Amino acid sequence: MDNTLGMLLLFGGFVALIFSLIGIALYILFAVGLYGLAKNANTGNEWLAFIPIAQFYIIGKILREVKILNYTVPQLELVLPLAPVALMVVGAILGVIPILGGLVVFLLNIAYGVFYVVVLYNFYKKYKGQDAVLMTILSIVLPFMGPIYFFTMRNLPPIE
Repeated sequence: MDNTLGMLLLFGGFVALIFSLIGIALYILFAVGLYGLAKNANTGNEWLAFIPIAQFYIIGKILREVKILNYTVPQLELVLPLAPVALMVVGAILGVIPILGGLVVFLLNIAYGVFYVVVLYNFYKKYKGQDAVLMTILSIVLPFMGPIYFFTMRNLPPIE
């Protein structure tokens, strides 16, 4: 019995190690790709591409603005990194309201998810044009593809 538990724990640790190494590799691919894109776009502070929340700042600096229906989101370099923080604060405040608070937080999370997909689509469109739709869908369905796309785009000039 003890041997079985030990083997199970060893296997679980091995699987966790493999997934951790894959995660680190994908993070490095994304950061190096974003660094190259930021350097080509002359955003300044390209090194921020290696800091997780600051990566949103770099993406915002590269895109500058994004249009959703008839509304243009300005200063994307501030909106992208601050939106998740604001969402956490609003979630903590509204979380104390039974049912209604949870529903509002749920809807805000969906809105942020849609916003992020629109930003991702616009980013891909800026560098890959017509391939943006497929790349966006694959980045959502197969999340490991996003870092690979950013890495492969790192030396591309913007199409637009």
